[in-house]
Amino acid sequence: MRTVLMLTSLLVVLGCATNDAAPGAEPEVTFIQLSRVAEGTQFDTGPISVQYAVEVKNTMTAAVQLRRVAVQSIGGGAYTVGPYSQGFNETIGPGETRRVSFWAPARVTMPTVGGANGPVTLRGTLDLESAGKTFQKVVVQNIASIGGE
Repeated sequence: MRTVLMLTSLLVVLGCATNDAAPGAEPEVTFIQLSRVAEGTQFDTGPISVQYAVEVKNTMTAAVQLRRVAVQSIGGGAYTVGPYSQGFNETIGPGETRRVSFWAPARVTMPTVGGANGPVTLRGTLDLESAGKTFQKVVVQNIASIGGE
């Protein structure tokens, strides 16, 4: 009986523990689509490459290192991005904002009203490190190409 009470107490304490993986507020993250499909081919189907930028504003009290960015489209949209990730080694000081860009493979499976330059819902996961601790920031954002619909 004593063992059961001790295990129950331990589980309650662990369940109430806070996650102190990141010192201060989590960074603010914004995804931007930099590329556009050429006007003459925007209603074609098939593979395309999409250039994204991810902008990270460090609102924490310590420097943060951006280690990896993973993206994947969710729901319907102008095109589909399968799971894709890219490593980075960017240090962002407290109060600083840094933008990194990368290309990801995508596919237009069926023409839409906006064509391949129309909006897409993107799920981005950032692997970050600060003060010797690692953590993730997940963002779901509806984006379109610059000058897109």
